[in-house]
Amino acid sequence: MAFRLGLIGLTLAFAQAASAQTGPVRLVVGFPPGGSADTTARLLADKMKDTLGVPVLVENKPGAGGRIAAQMVKDAPPDGNVVMVVPFAVMVVQPMVFKSIRYDTTKDFTAVGNAATFPLALAAGPGTPANNMKELIAWFQANPGKANFGSPAAGSMPHFMGEMLADAARMKLTHVAYQGGAPLVTNLLGGQIPIGFDTPAEFAEYHKSGKLRILALSGAQRNPTFPDVPTFKEQGIDIDALAWFGVFGPPGMPKATVDKLNTALQSALKSPDLVQRLAGLGLTAAPGSAEEMAQRLAADKKAWATPIKNSGFQAD
Repeated sequence: MAFRLGLIGLTLAFAQAASAQTGPVRLVVGFPPGGSADTTARLLADKMKDTLGVPVLVENKPGAGGRIAAQMVKDAPPDGNVVMVVPFAVMVVQPMVFKSIRYDTTKDFTAVGNAATFPLALAAGPGTPANNMKELIAWFQANPGKANFGSPAAGSMPHFMGEMLADAARMKLTHVAYQGGAPLVTNLLGGQIPIGFDTPAEFAEYHKSGKLRILALSGAQRNPTFPDVPTFKEQGIDIDALAWFGVFGPPGMPKATVDKLNTALQSALKSPDLVQRLAGLGLTAAPGSAEEMAQRLAADKKAWATPIKNSGFQAD
């Protein structure tokens, strides 16, 4: 009798785990409305609700570069009702540069799945006499006093992409930090800085008009939005890192709950109109399993540790 009761209890526990997610799903975003993270989350929410059969509500919790939202999700119950759409920088870069972070992105979150990937771009201003990476490196070597690069913020992924380039090309580059992408572009156009790293979307309009030139994109393959731009690897520079938006939940989420959310996520990312909308943001829909997302996080943390350490940058 005791065995039967134990078996019934175990069966009920599994059933509860599988059906724990009963209310609306809160899709937390650590940034204000209107940005690429917020737009991605809203596109996903609109599709995921159909598969899950419950409302999926986007909740903006901006502040501290996304860390406030991450802390909130870390402390949430592991029932699948609170998850986040989070960029690469929050999960990989920030824990290596902010001493005050009180979570481990590997241990303190449950991977649900990848949402989208996007490359980073290196753009040259009109006064920089280079049309490809070979010419750019040769020009920097001949003019070491001009070997500077800009990024939208110190400690950002574009900052460390510049450090990666310096390491891969075996040359010294001096970083110049800006307060966002707009002033970086302004100084590129004005010739105050020879090159800059940022998302392709920041440079796209000027690249198309010929006012700036995107010389290279990260990633193993050319980006379909910029088919004329070769990758770093095509040009002999061993950089293929991609940034991403992933979906993560609190630690300890039951596998059945993760599987349910992942199924809804993958279904959303296979929707042709959502794929097209993401492409308009410079993003590539990249559905995959929860295990693949966890593996990607681990691999990226390992790959970025050296350039971040070599930069000597520490935010606090």
